[in-house]
Amino acid sequence: MKPFRNAYEAIKRLLSKLFGGGEEKEEVNTSPVPEKTESKPEPEKTEPKPEPKKPEPAKQEPKKPEPQKQEPKKQESKKQEPKKPEPKKQEPKKQEPKKAESKKSAEEDMEAYVRESERKEQEAYAAEAKRRAERAARREAEEKRAEQRAARREMEAQAGMGVRRVTDPVTGEEVPLGALPTRAVPLKKYSKIASTSDDVILSVNSILRHPDMSKNIVILGKNGFGTVRVGEDFARSFFAMDLVKSDKIAKIKAKQLNKIGLEKLQSLKGGCLIIENAGLVTPAKLVEVIKNSAPEENDYVVILTGEIDSLARFFEDNQDVADQFIYLVGIHKIKEKGMISLARGYFREKGFTADKPVYEHLKQSLSSMEEGNIDRFLEFLDKVMEATKTREVSEGNGGHNEVLVEDVHKA
Repeated sequence: MKPFRNAYEAIKRLLSKLFGGGEEKEEVNTSPVPEKTESKPEPEKTEPKPEPKKPEPAKQEPKKPEPQKQEPKKQESKKQEPKKPEPKKQEPKKQEPKKAESKKSAEEDMEAYVRESERKEQEAYAAEAKRRAERAARREAEEKRAEQRAARREMEAQAGMGVRRVTDPVTGEEVPLGALPTRAVPLKKYSKIASTSDDVILSVNSILRHPDMSKNIVILGKNGFGTVRVGEDFARSFFAMDLVKSDKIAKIKAKQLNKIGLEKLQSLKGGCLIIENAGLVTPAKLVEVIKNSAPEENDYVVILTGEIDSLARFFEDNQDVADQFIYLVGIHKIKEKGMISLARGYFREKGFTADKPVYEHLKQSLSSMEEGNIDRFLEFLDKVMEATKTREVSEGNGGHNEVLVEDVHKA
């Protein structure tokens, strides 16, 4: 036990030297040692043993700066603390619900506006559909009466009671229908169409019987169907029969006519003016045109072409204008059979011939266009005849003018 005691005392002395204990403590501590160990003073030589333990204080010395090494970490954490502006960045997010609410409110307002607009459009559409249905019903009733009159005339003709008779639109009297004048060549292709021929023949013959009355004509077609070519045929026939003084023909759309001054029509004097989509012309402008077309002014004929419903509505609302248009020609009643009759008459008018297979293929071509669209169909027939001429010239047979099926395919 004494060596341990000496080692302990040696360590104490070493520590006191290291940490400033002084030599006085050594004198106090060394006095009892000789008394207890007089025979064995050698254990004091064990002092070198703790000397290897000198690194221990050195090991403890770096422990003091350890807190200092940790302090930068604390400072770093403290320095990182100012990086807390995140709540400020999130402040706009607090306003997002308001923006969302306002956006939602705007969308709801827009939806309400759209619903209201759709409702108004549906109401307007329903009202217009009702008016169209009423006009269609009246027109259907009139067509039935016309069919009955036609059937009665046919029965009279079969019974040998006389020629076909019709009602004169000027006097209202029953008069013979008659035949189309020979000089009205452009109109002959319509004379074989059962649903239209009476209107064409009656209008021309009535104009001839009443040369002092208005010659203005209304040509009624289906919605979106072209009937301008029919107006042109009337204008050329009028000039051929000396019903107008000039062969000048002017064509203008109703919306364009609404915007121009009538001084531009002065060069048309003595000719014919064709107004397309006439149901869209303003009543005031049409009144101006009628006054401008009077014999004492520029003396030209006004031919209105357009969709039957729009024109019927126009004349219902403007009775004073309607009195200036005595003659109505219904092209809207033409069906497939009438279109093929029109093709036969048009080929004859232009000096061409065609066999039955050609007309069968023309029926197939009609499936790709609107039935009753005279303008488009006559334009197609023009291309067919042009293909015929080109083929015959290439074959060295020019001038024969015989339409073949291959010409229909090339058109």
